[in-house]
Amino acid sequence: MKNIIIKVIVLSLLLSSCKTYKRTKFEYHFGKGKNEWINMYKTDVFLSCMKKGYDNDDFYKLISKKDLLVPYEPILFQYSKIDTLTTKIIKNMPRPIYPHCDDCTNEQEQEILRKNYICASCLNYYASSDLDSIAKKAYKQYKKGAL
Repeated sequence: MKNIIIKVIVLSLLLSSCKTYKRTKFEYHFGKGKNEWINMYKTDVFLSCMKKGYDNDDFYKLISKKDLLVPYEPILFQYSKIDTLTTKIIKNMPRPIYPHCDDCTNEQEQEILRKNYICASCLNYYASSDLDSIAKKAYKQYKKGAL
């Protein structure tokens, strides 16, 4: 009987520790609650990452012709933190190790090797639990300053 109880407890602990990655459903709502603020922070990080990755101020100019970027600007006090985060992501992004085509010429292979996975890296960082926790801490700081 004691053996069965131990097995049930161990099994329960194992099952409770196996949580799946859970995201909220997509919606267009741009309110000013906690989740919206966190999403806007993460969006700012994503856009900053893309701008740094392409190393071009014209990136924002081109996009801003049709895009308002983020619905509101609660993030200004965090600009240096966002700048540091995105600089680190771009700086530490590994270079591609091989061309993605079998029949490339040497010139085409060299062109491919000069490129990188900027968009994919920035998007993966946006969706990471690392950025989730950073954004939640930033929100707490924002609320302390906003009160």
